[in-house]
Amino acid sequence: MNQVLVTLQNEIKLSRSRILKEINSISTADGSKKNDVESWNIQEVIEHLVLAERGGFNLIYTAAEKFRIGEPVWEGKSENDGLSMEEIIKRTWKPKEKAPPSATPNGKWTLGVWSAHFRNCDDLLKELNSILDGLPLNEVIYPHFLCGPLNVIQRLEFIRYHIDRHHLQIIDMKRTFKI
Repeated sequence: MNQVLVTLQNEIKLSRSRILKEINSISTADGSKKNDVESWNIQEVIEHLVLAERGGFNLIYTAAEKFRIGEPVWEGKSENDGLSMEEIIKRTWKPKEKAPPSATPNGKWTLGVWSAHFRNCDDLLKELNSILDGLPLNEVIYPHFLCGPLNVIQRLEFIRYHIDRHHLQIIDMKRTFKI
């Protein structure tokens, strides 16, 4: 098994567990508190993380399947080749980016429901092992809507980065609302 893949999967699991620990005792009411109508609450942040991560997995699966049959989603040199996720984010993101519609929360379910879905993303993460087996992870690429072309390693780094970014947001909300 690819050690880089295993390391990234473990980092993502650790990031996820930090958030789950942070929200474990938050009630539905507290998870719904907002600073203002434009801000997301904790429940919406978790919903966003689930939607974004599932979307990322969909793109990894698609890129891997297309690569395997000789029809890669992306061909040629990527402007992100050799860059860390932090470097890519610094180059491509504005201070406050908007999530794409596919990862924008709609508030349909409670914090408890989205927490369960977030926990279950570890199962999707594990499933990557079989789909990526034997593939050159740095050549399997699917573009991100802001960052541009990301290979599998960068996309997994993005998932970890994204979870960690929202973890800090949740800590700040808990402090603000004295949860």
